[in-house]
Amino acid sequence: MAEEIYKAACEHAHGRTNRQRHPAHLLHVSLLLMDEFDKPPYDLIPRIETAIGSIRACPLTVTLDACAIYGGGRHLALTSAARNTDIQAFVRMLHGALSRHNLPRQAFRTPSPHVTIIYGYGRKEVLNIGKSFTWQAREFALVYSHKGETRHEPFGCWRFNADAPPYARPASQLSLLDEPITGGDRNPALTTKAAMRNDGPRETR
Repeated sequence: MAEEIYKAACEHAHGRTNRQRHPAHLLHVSLLLMDEFDKPPYDLIPRIETAIGSIRACPLTVTLDACAIYGGGRHLALTSAARNTDIQAFVRMLHGALSRHNLPRQAFRTPSPHVTIIYGYGRKEVLNIGKSFTWQAREFALVYSHKGETRHEPFGCWRFNADAPPYARPASQLSLLDEPITGGDRNPALTTKAAMRNDGPRETR
């Protein structure tokens, strides 16, 4: 899959930019930024391994079917048009494990899965996505990105557990499932919006 994405990036860049496409072996979906360090924090690796060993997570399906400009208009990246709730649940799981083991972590932010394909792109034309890029992630890794270098130093790699329970649905989805739309006198859009609220009426006409 990485080679397919790299090929698509090369074809798009031809005649548009001289910026280097990100090498296929370095393409990745960033999930969670722990923190920024002046030098690799090797002393944290044993504690990180313990924290990650405390969770059980099933494989993730990743779909990238859109393209956008990231990093203040500087970089070209593949993105997803739909929200991936399983990835969000997994990142919350990771962040929670770091918190419980008192490890460095930045404040939780809802992840926006993307793969940067051209750094320093500097143009507004995005890649026209035909067939979406879809694969099942069977492992995840912790890497140290050396600032100013195209180099990722691996700190560890872990396989997802196929026997782990499914990821929990967000509360908004559970609310929608508990409030089926029935009857011909309701406005579906307004009813759905009301069902997602915790502090408003259960029905809107």
